[in-house]
Amino acid sequence: MSTPVRSRRRSLLWIVGSVAAFVALYATVVALYAGSGDVVGSGGEEPSGDTVVLSLTPEKMDATTNRLAVSVVPTQGEGGTVTDGLQALRPFGVLVSAVAGSKATKYDDGDLISPIDVSLVMDGQIERWPFDRYTVRSVMTAIEDDADGESTPLSTVVQPSKRGIPGWDIAVVETPLGQGINAVDVTVSRSGSTIAFGIVLLSLMVVIPALVLVVAIIVLRGRRKVEVTVMGWMGAMLFATIPLRNFLPGSPPIGSWIDYLIVLWVLAALVAGLVIFVVAWVRRGPA
Repeated sequence: MSTPVRSRRRSLLWIVGSVAAFVALYATVVALYAGSGDVVGSGGEEPSGDTVVLSLTPEKMDATTNRLAVSVVPTQGEGGTVTDGLQALRPFGVLVSAVAGSKATKYDDGDLISPIDVSLVMDGQIERWPFDRYTVRSVMTAIEDDADGESTPLSTVVQPSKRGIPGWDIAVVETPLGQGINAVDVTVSRSGSTIAFGIVLLSLMVVIPALVLVVAIIVLRGRRKVEVTVMGWMGAMLFATIPLRNFLPGSPPIGSWIDYLIVLWVLAALVAGLVIFVVAWVRRGPA
C-alpha cells in the first residue's frame, strides 16, 4: 500500500474518530441536562386522614450565602381535623428549625393556609465549585397549644415537591424522631449538566495557552516567519481568559480551587507564549 493511501486512511480515521467523540460528548451533555434539576425524596410514612402533610417546594438556591429558599404548605387529606383544603379548622402552627428568620408560623381558626417561605441555612463551601455540596438537618412539624398553653406536636409528614431548581440536584430524606417530630435532611449539589459544562469550559481554557505556546515556539525556532499581527491574537487570548472564567455557571468566587490550579497557570502560559514570541520578533524581525 502506497504512502499517500495510508496517509489518507489515517486522516479519514482521525476525522471519523473526532466526529464520533464530539457526538458522544454532545449526547452526554444533553442527557445530563435533561436529567438535572430533580428533587428526590425518601423516608416518612404514608399520611393518614388526620396527619398534617407539609409540602416542601424548593424555590431558590444561593450558594454564595449558603441559603436554600423553600416554600412549606401544611395540608390534610379528606377527613382531616386541622385543615380543610386551604382553611384552618382549628388553631395550629408550623415549626421549622435551621432557618434564617422566624421559625414558627401560627394559623387561627378560619385562617386561609398561605405558603410559609423560609430560608434554610446550609452547610457547604462554594470554593469547591463545581463539586460543592450543601447539607442541612431541619426539624419540621405541625404543633398546637393544649389547655395548659403548652405546644404539642401533631402527626406530621414532609413531602417534597417534584419541582426542582435548574442547575441543582436536591435530595430530601425524612427521619421520624417520634411524637410527630420529623428530621428532614436536605442535600443540594450541582447537577451533572452544570459539572459537565464547567469541565468543558475549563478544558477549552487549557487549550488556548497550549495553542499560543505552540505558535510562539514554532516562530522562535524559525519554522515560521514572524508576523507582528499574531501578537494581537495572543493579547486577545490573554484578555479573553477572565471573561471566559466569569462565564462559568454558578459564578464561583475568586479564590476557588480552579483559580489556583487552572486559571492562574493559564494566564502564566499565555504570558510566557507572548514573551517567547516577542523574543523571536526581536531576534528575527525586520530592522
